[in-house]
Amino acid sequence: MIGFLFKSSIAFIVSFIILSFKVNNKPVFYYISDLTGPVGVEVQNSLTKSMKRSINKSKDLGKNLFKNADPKIINDQITSGQSSQNSSKKGMNHLILEDIRRDEVEKLDKLINKN
Repeated sequence: MIGFLFKSSIAFIVSFIILSFKVNNKPVFYYISDLTGPVGVEVQNSLTKSMKRSINKSKDLGKNLFKNADPKIINDQITSGQSSQNSSKKGMNHLILEDIRRDEVEKLDKLINKN
């Protein structure tokens, strides 16, 4: 990666220096641009239009992304008569705790009676 960056930098510097050489009081770059003529301008205009289109498309895509990101609130309710009630669950938990306590008391009584 560093080698590629180094080679690219050297190539740019060398080409810049070569294109800066003056021939008949004009840099070599001017002669090359005269040869290419309007093609360079057309390519630049085409690239500019392409970049503007892609930027506008990405802006639209970003706007649509955030429009669709709004959370939708859904009211979820059980309307069936067969569903369980919270109060019956609390009662079940209470009964289970009573059973556990009874078992623990019985085990403790057995331990005490053994000693």
